[in-house]
Amino acid sequence: MTRLHDLWLAPHRPLFLGAGLWALAALVWWQWGEALGLAAPVLGTWGLWHGHEMLFGLGSAAVGGYFLTAAQGWRGSDPLSGRPLMALVALWLLARVALVLAGLWPAAPLWLIQPAAGAYFLALAGMLLREALLAGRWTKIGFGAGVLAYGLAETLYLRAALTDGLPDAATMVRVGWMFFALKISIIGGRMVPAFTLNWLRQVQSPAPDPAPRPVLGWCALGLLWLALALTFLGEETVSALCLVGAGIAQGLRLAGWRGWRVRANRLLLLLHFTFAWLAAGLVLVGLARLNLVPIAEMDALHALTMGAMSGMILSLASRAAAPRDGGPLRARPTMLLAFALVWSAALLRLSAPVIAGFDAVPVAAMLWCAGWISFLAGYLPTVVGPLARPVFSGPRAAAPQVVQIRKPR
Repeated sequence: MTRLHDLWLAPHRPLFLGAGLWALAALVWWQWGEALGLAAPVLGTWGLWHGHEMLFGLGSAAVGGYFLTAAQGWRGSDPLSGRPLMALVALWLLARVALVLAGLWPAAPLWLIQPAAGAYFLALAGMLLREALLAGRWTKIGFGAGVLAYGLAETLYLRAALTDGLPDAATMVRVGWMFFALKISIIGGRMVPAFTLNWLRQVQSPAPDPAPRPVLGWCALGLLWLALALTFLGEETVSALCLVGAGIAQGLRLAGWRGWRVRANRLLLLLHFTFAWLAAGLVLVGLARLNLVPIAEMDALHALTMGAMSGMILSLASRAAAPRDGGPLRARPTMLLAFALVWSAALLRLSAPVIAGFDAVPVAAMLWCAGWISFLAGYLPTVVGPLARPVFSGPRAAAPQVVQIRKPR
């Protein structure tokens, strides 16, 4: 019973675990559910349900795990734990169950499905806004506002998928994934150079600082926001050019962070690769939207989802699960294997439209599942036992980590 209580000591434990479990279960359901006789999805097609669960199921659990852990440092408070955390996870599970049950009950009205889906986002946003206000950190209000926008995107997605209204579901897939691209750009754009600087200062004296290039960062974010607005308005050409420009700007930022100098630190190197997936994915999606590459835009989006989004989730969870022995954080072998398998699946999925005579999608699905099984094998043992706060910020990376067990509230 004590070990079960340990799961509820901090939000990253159950929420990253839920993300990993759902990444596996939802993919199996989508790829082989019909053959297994499982219920058909309520969102019109298997593809729409698959896209929804990757973005708003897997993605929302990871967002909650990261943001709530980050919020802990705003006023030095204890992490969300115990019954409040259980209630939040229950809301996330309710959203997953609601859509499954709706598949069994096709007459389920929209007003029953959407509240179940949106309750998690409202609760998470409320918790983040409360922490920002209590800490007097007004700049952190954007965390809660971003979660509310994320929840609004899901509401529009569900409305489009269930009622064939406007904006249509395909547009909301585009909009939803760009919200994640923005989050990775902001979070990764801070983490990667900060961790790199810490590492270089530890192994070199004096250390050449990574070039921050803030102008490129602001340009990339501005182009992403513009592309988001234009995508929502249905402007194809200019939004695509903005995506290509944002991807190039992100790539130039990444080059300035001197990733080749951190090759001895695999955990940090993988974070650099994650950001590379973001840069390449934005360019590829933009080119696909312009019909300049031989794959469709919905196929190209897998560079952002299977590559960048999954890489960021794995990177954050790997840092949370890394052994704490007083030295630099080290990636567990199972986590390294998870990266290799998931990114191999991404490459195969991107190449599937141009591979003649071979259906690469089921093979990519099997690689994806193997990758998340490897992740779970490495992460499950870390959700019980002594609690150490994950190192998600640069300044704390060099500070000793306090290991402490707190009783759930």
